[in-house]
Amino acid sequence: MSIRGRIISMVLLLEIVLMVTAALLFFNEHKKREHETLFYIGNSLKNHFERNARETEQRYSSRVAGFVKSNPAVIDAFIRKDSARMVHLLERKVETLHKEDDFFYCITFVFSDGTIFYHSKDLHRIGQNVASIPFAREGFESRKPVSGLVLSLAGLAYRYSYPVFDQERYVGMIVLVVEPTRAITMLADDYNAECGIFVDRKYVARFEDKNVREIKGQALVAWQGKSFSDAGFTEALFKAKALERFEFSGQIYRRFAPLPIQNYRGEKIGEVLTALNTTKEYHEFRASLMHAGGLFFCVFILTLMSLFGGTGFFLKQVRSLQESLELKVAKRTSALQALNETLSLEIQERKKAQRALKELSEKDVLTGIYNRRKFNTYYETEWSAARREGRVLSLLMIDIDLFKIYNDRYGHLAGDQALHQVAITLNQTVSRPRDFVARYGGEEFICLLPETSQQAAVQLAETMRQHVEDLHYIHEFSDTANVITVSIGVASVIPEKNQAKEELIDLADKALYLAKRDGRNCTRIA
Repeated sequence: MSIRGRIISMVLLLEIVLMVTAALLFFNEHKKREHETLFYIGNSLKNHFERNARETEQRYSSRVAGFVKSNPAVIDAFIRKDSARMVHLLERKVETLHKEDDFFYCITFVFSDGTIFYHSKDLHRIGQNVASIPFAREGFESRKPVSGLVLSLAGLAYRYSYPVFDQERYVGMIVLVVEPTRAITMLADDYNAECGIFVDRKYVARFEDKNVREIKGQALVAWQGKSFSDAGFTEALFKAKALERFEFSGQIYRRFAPLPIQNYRGEKIGEVLTALNTTKEYHEFRASLMHAGGLFFCVFILTLMSLFGGTGFFLKQVRSLQESLELKVAKRTSALQALNETLSLEIQERKKAQRALKELSEKDVLTGIYNRRKFNTYYETEWSAARREGRVLSLLMIDIDLFKIYNDRYGHLAGDQALHQVAITLNQTVSRPRDFVARYGGEEFICLLPETSQQAAVQLAETMRQHVEDLHYIHEFSDTANVITVSIGVASVIPEKNQAKEELIDLADKALYLAKRDGRNCTRIA
């Protein structure tokens, strides 16, 4: 073989080796990046699902408690067993609940003996007895709110119960029922994924007549995504491992690790399986491989032609191709850097927006102090700490005297200004970091004083009352004083193991009632 032939052979062999090596490196790097991306998406799905579960629990537990407190007429009809009045009062409220929340299913009133008094979804259920159902039975026995996922004759749903009392007599409970697809709907919307809820067959034996699909000891009870409507898709999904690719009906999917779901007792009853349609990405990757292969083939042919045409011409073309590739890489690198900077700015802006939203959700817009939602969270923490450590916890319930008359006489703008100034005054009166002042509703404020004796709490309450009076906000229509004043109820407890945290609030509220009864502008102890 001539020297020219040897040179051509060596150059072509080297080029082939380089092309194969580049292809292998490209393929391995793609697999690595793909695995990292899928792992990140899987973790995001898990975190997103758990966060949605917590938000669902908090949202609807608060909602059913708020319904009981804000609808005394409905509760009175329940206590008096006045079904006609109950239907009349709830007709519009149930319509409103359906309009405000796509996942709301129904609301049920159940007497303490298990008899259904009212059912907004199925009137035929009225009069039935549900005392044998574990969820209802535990609610009756504990006489406390019970919430979580429940499997019953009607199927899988989130249920949130709240006890109803007629003074000291236990009447029964209110149960708010929410569709189980809330969490997976948000998951599907946010990630464009297809999700299915699978429950262990032993937990759904009680509703065998329901149209559920069973596979490998699990039953598909709810889903988001049209693919789950085909039994073949479910079988293909179960055969695939976590992060493994599988095909169905010409589409390519990736299965993610199952997300466990628990019932209201904390028992694992099944899991959520999620699949992501990656058909577009897969075909794009294949197209890129084909383009790269075509490019490599063209380079090979051009190299061969260049070598036969002359080594000098070949080297010149190689240099030109190298410069072109370097320019493309430089442009691509510059574009990626610009994209990275843009993403960093967007992340920073999103974090700022999240912080601002968090503050808006915790602060009262009118007064600037914490709102009732933030108080409930903080109160739960301090109550648990006081009960665990056996320490005293004091609470002040504060109400502006005759504030409705003030609003009516001086106007709502003046009333808003007075509310704002009173809130600032109350907040500035406390000095310890753990002391907490919040607007509780309307003209009512609340102050939590951890590790504060009743005597110290009374002294602070008197200081607050005097500071508000010293504002000298003229209120010539008050029969207590000619300025704005407040009445304060004080209560202190050392929480016991099974004591409900609502008892301290009730005591402070009763003390506030005593202060109003005794002429207002004073402090009373429960």
